[in-house]
Amino acid sequence: MNQRQTYRARWVFPGDGPPLERGVIEIEAGQIAAVHNRADSAAHDLGDVAIVPGLINAHTHLEFSDLSQPIAPAKPFTDWIRALVANQRSRDASTSAVAAGKREAERTGTTLLGEIASPGWEAVEFFPPAARVVVFQEILGLAAAQHDPQLALAREHLQQLQQDRLIYGLSPHAPYSVRPPLYTALVQLAVEHQCPLAVHLAETRAELELLSSGSGEFVDMLCEFGVWDPTAIPAGSRPLDYLRPLADVEHALAIHGNYLDDEEIAFLSAHPNITVVYCPRTHAYFGHSPHPWQRLVQAGASVAIGTDSRGSNPDLNLWRELQFLRQTFPDVDLAELLALGTINGARALGLDGEIGTLRSGKSADMAVVALNGAADELFAPETEVTATMCGGAWITR
Repeated sequence: MNQRQTYRARWVFPGDGPPLERGVIEIEAGQIAAVHNRADSAAHDLGDVAIVPGLINAHTHLEFSDLSQPIAPAKPFTDWIRALVANQRSRDASTSAVAAGKREAERTGTTLLGEIASPGWEAVEFFPPAARVVVFQEILGLAAAQHDPQLALAREHLQQLQQDRLIYGLSPHAPYSVRPPLYTALVQLAVEHQCPLAVHLAETRAELELLSSGSGEFVDMLCEFGVWDPTAIPAGSRPLDYLRPLADVEHALAIHGNYLDDEEIAFLSAHPNITVVYCPRTHAYFGHSPHPWQRLVQAGASVAIGTDSRGSNPDLNLWRELQFLRQTFPDVDLAELLALGTINGARALGLDGEIGTLRSGKSADMAVVALNGAADELFAPETEVTATMCGGAWITR
């Protein structure tokens, strides 16, 4: 994409400065050349729209994108896991759901995805390479015998040839599914390869009970699955034990973080390389206690957002996550909300030098939003994404 493109919009939200009324974006060779609101007769006027940085969905599982509605029941959480696993085992090994989910995300403004991929995924699932994807290989292994095979799977994943717009990362799934020595080894592997790492953490109170006392609903479920080992998790464990090893990972994601305590929030505030990924509508679906995301932000910790999968969310539309947050937290600054879905996610996934804001020299990744009103109406319920650009090329319009 070498030709020069110039677009004008009613509003341009650069993401690291105030919105520009009648803003103009100049693009050359796939990169942003300039952002301003000067008169420019060569600009193609997009009309009553807002241009925002491409949206960044920091956490999803695309393999469930063919679900028409979230999986029930939502409570208890382990019953939801049972239903999810049953669904996963019943489906064909098809790439169609992944491709459909990626297209849905692209249509609704997403230009970068943090995807948790089950074993057996293939790069072809993410092509043609429109939106960028960080593919986190999901690793499961609570039994000691799984340590070496799962570590080998992780190494194999990271040794793949680099693909355009694909980045490889690791995801030791969760404390209830990965034995601590394997978790530590995977973290060290991520440090050695300087790759991003994601772990589901502090997602439920039942998880905290399992870590603390080795009891509760998770024990029953893990026994049913034939993987429970009472020696696997040291008594008195807590999410902080899983956060501390991440201090040396260049880009680490603590997915959900619904039940982080004060000490864990303090640790995260001192380690901005670790981003808590809050999934607002998934959080609401499970009826969790209020999420500590505002406390995290106030403490100086890194926070981004994701949709999670269609197993707990009606769609993969990150714009709707932002609208949900605007409705739920009407007093939060609009710029802070936009950052949650753009630059914060870029920083979490290690791409903030390339994308996340509309600034000269960055890739021309942006979303166009129908907005016939004032700037503070950006997340009004009636607004929607109408076009998506990645690297200077329209991928949906």
